[in-house]
Amino acid sequence: MKRTLTTLALLLTAAPVLAQGAPTMTTSGSHEVPGAGWTRSDVRRYWPEDRRRHSRNERRDRAVNGWFEVRGGFYDAQDVTANDWTIGMKVTGRVAPSIQAGIATDLHRRSEAQRTITSQYVDATGHTVTTTSTTAEAESNLLPLMGVLEFHMPAPGLDPYFGAAAGWEFLNVRVRDFGSGIGGEANYDGPGYQLFGGVGLPLGPRARLTGEAYWNGATVKRNVIDSNSGYLVEERVNVDGGGARVGLGFAF
Repeated sequence: MKRTLTTLALLLTAAPVLAQGAPTMTTSGSHEVPGAGWTRSDVRRYWPEDRRRHSRNERRDRAVNGWFEVRGGFYDAQDVTANDWTIGMKVTGRVAPSIQAGIATDLHRRSEAQRTITSQYVDATGHTVTTTSTTAEAESNLLPLMGVLEFHMPAPGLDPYFGAAAGWEFLNVRVRDFGSGIGGEANYDGPGYQLFGGVGLPLGPRARLTGEAYWNGATVKRNVIDSNSGYLVEERVNVDGGGARVGLGFAF
């Protein structure tokens, strides 16, 4: 009996101390979370700083909706004796976790090279006449304007991807004819496509370095009246070729 009374006395003595240390239900107050029954110190106690930092990092990652990239490299076209150097830009937006879509354009420029041009026309008898000539270019500028679709396969520390692009390509050349020595300027255009694959290397949360290989396929054309025969001639220039480029991308 004495042991029981002693235990009750100790519990009654400790009750005020335990009540002060426990979080209490509160009403609305400037220093408390309204209706939650927890003070701000209690929230900090059960929501450590590392968990809040992790949540901020997740929000920052989700804020990357797309990429703006500047790039440059080289282009080795078929039927041409010299390579182009190229510089361009690409803008893509995320349409799914592993899919991006956007637009791209590049300037492929070359000087002092030889190119093959194919001319075709229908003569008075209804026959198709095709001729091929080699010209010496003073300079050449190829400008593809493309819609881009990319598929990404994220890996630890890297971002491998592949994709395709399609659009319209414009070619401007200044030429000198070997036979006559006559020079001039010509503009061609036509549909084209590109296939590419590469890898991205993160430089930070909102920047990356990319490197890719690509294939460009197009035959550009123009119609011109031949000064000798008087026929409407269609000139075709094959600009198929492959190359490589590196880029620096920034998130938006």
